Amino acid sequence: MPSLPGRKALVTGASSGIGRAIAVRFAREGAAVAVGGRDAGRIARTVAEIRAEGGQAVAAPGDISEPGTAAAVVDQAASDLSGLDIVVNNAGIDAMQWMPLHEWPVDDFDRILATNLRAPFLVSKFAMPHLLRAGRGAFLHISSVCAITVWAGDCAYDISKAALNMLSDHIAVEYGAQGITSNTLMPGQIITEMYEEVKAAMPDGEEFEKEILARHPVGRFGSVDEVAEAAVLLCSGAAAFLTGANVSIDGAYSRV
Repeated sequence: MPSLPGRKALVTGASSGIGRAIAVRFAREGAAVAVGGRDAGRIARTVAEIRAEGGQAVAAPGDISEPGTAAAVVDQAASDLSGLDIVVNNAGIDAMQWMPLHEWPVDDFDRILATNLRAPFLVSKFAMPHLLRAGRGAFLHISSVCAITVWAGDCAYDISKAALNMLSDHIAVEYGAQGITSNTLMPGQIITEMYEEVKAAMPDGEEFEKEILARHPVGRFGSVDEVAEAAVLLCSGAAAFLTGANVSIDGAYSRV
């Protein structure tokens, strides 16, 4: 039986990678999905893929780091889906540069926090009334093991993900009595387009890959489908008492 029958979900950053895998998997599990992202062409392809499989999907494009756009995206998604009871804050970026904290350009720091923290805050803020009206709901925030570990030279990304965990905790505490859960997934290294871009940006990508692989005791990287499967569980009725959790999905990376 489907795990998310009749549910209505907004998934941000769903034009590729983890977000796309979550959107597709949610639709397979019976949810109607609003596919968020900045790239209209990629969003359209994700929507088409879901519909080709017989699922329900609509496009929800826009720069959600801007308050007006975030509000419009959320409201349009809720209108198109006739409600909203799941929000997956997946949109995220990295700077593709590594340097000591005192050398970090302020503009780059602000740009990363705008996407990785400001946008999830705005989406959560504007989506909350819709979930309260539904009388139930689940927020899932795609964080990172970098929220609880340190990758030297990437302070903005690490800080943004640590703060995202706290955003999730606040939602869990403040809205738990209204039937709304909030959790994070903290992936280790997952094979995505972003990972390939990071690897290509490194001075020695092959050595970088060997180094980060050695930090995963299971001896491999994760897949987007594995993250999507965990996302289904955390947003389903089976997890109604599971809230305020920061769940590592990292092959024990964060335990070494």
